[in-house]
Amino acid sequence: MSLRFPLSVLLTALCGASWMLPVHWIGPLLSLIFVLLVPLQTRRRFRYLVALSYYTAGSVGLLRGVAVFFDAHAPMWEGAFLWLGSAALLSAGWAFADQPWKALIVLLFDALIPPLAFFDWLSPLSSAGALFPDMGLAGLAALGTLFLLVDDLGIYKRHLMVLDTFEIRLQWGMVATLAGIAILANGLAAQPRNAPQGCRLHSCRLQGWLGVDLDVGEARQSILTNQARHTAIVRETLATLRTHKGVRVVLLPESLETDWAGNIWAIQRAIPRGQTWLVGMNVPRKPGLVTDSIVALQAAALPAAALRHEGPPQILFSSAFPVPVSMWHPWSRGTGYTKSTNVGYSAAWWTPARKIEGRRTWASICYDQLLPFVWIEGVLQNPQVVLLTNNEWWAQGTGIPVIQRNTAWAWARLIGAPAIEAENA
Repeated sequence: MSLRFPLSVLLTALCGASWMLPVHWIGPLLSLIFVLLVPLQTRRRFRYLVALSYYTAGSVGLLRGVAVFFDAHAPMWEGAFLWLGSAALLSAGWAFADQPWKALIVLLFDALIPPLAFFDWLSPLSSAGALFPDMGLAGLAALGTLFLLVDDLGIYKRHLMVLDTFEIRLQWGMVATLAGIAILANGLAAQPRNAPQGCRLHSCRLQGWLGVDLDVGEARQSILTNQARHTAIVRETLATLRTHKGVRVVLLPESLETDWAGNIWAIQRAIPRGQTWLVGMNVPRKPGLVTDSIVALQAAALPAAALRHEGPPQILFSSAFPVPVSMWHPWSRGTGYTKSTNVGYSAAWWTPARKIEGRRTWASICYDQLLPFVWIEGVLQNPQVVLLTNNEWWAQGTGIPVIQRNTAWAWARLIGAPAIEAENA
């Protein structure tokens, strides 16, 4: 019996699990091995099982994450269903990927076509950011070209035996050219566009911009508990600001507060003059429906004006696609604006870039950071700054925040813009 199939299952499972390692480039790059191993299988069911091993190993954190997120309302089978169900659906197309060009079609189908696009974790398309940083759409095109060249070379049929023909030499020359472009792009990516001198991607603070990590957990139904939580949000933010000078734009994590007049007023009172706070908020739209948004707040001109809360706050960004089932569930609408009334979240579908402090800025909010179709929206708009906001209190110890971070690193690197991050644990 050939060892090709069992070894492929083992290797692709390791590739999937590698996304949970706290080294940004490992998961995206090893996902390419998964793409190359699937077409090596001789039967559809083998290709399906190899793909299934990749997705189940990489998304196993859903088992515990769902249990924590839904609390007592989530039986174990619900987490298992979401885990195995999503992996089974994402693996389906790979059963037909007996050649690399077909694998490319499956990647694009999973990334862009609903419903698979709504949960396309661990997409090998993100490897474009590791291979071709700062190249945007050209980087994605280069990755696709690489798959097509591998197919044209007939590697799977000839077992790496290169025929001495002009066509084969030309194709290997194109592969070598793409490798050279990748090396050059990685060398140049050490200095992202529009970043301060000496600033490296994902390891710097853009001058005047600051992402603040908090540790305030989730909102509670108790008024007193929530009041203490709100006080902690302001206190922790101001404590962080005291250690940084010259900050003009402050990014706070996702879904910190609901956009009520009292919450807005209380935050505005704390904002130092000359600063803009970009606060993650649930913004009520109509009964039973809110958006997961980033709201721009500044210090009120006068306390009385702040108390009156004249006009709505400036909503800059809304989540393109909130977490399905738990947040986005258009089949079930509630009557109010809190969890107790079965509130649902609206999907914005498209997140436009906005000008902030003169820089074209684009945001990816929590679950959006896992989805290729949302990141492609960012690639198309070629922003100068990328904002990343998360609310990860429910996912600690599951590997999900690490996968999210690694995915965001790869795509922001493809865009070539410095990223400002803010997370609530």
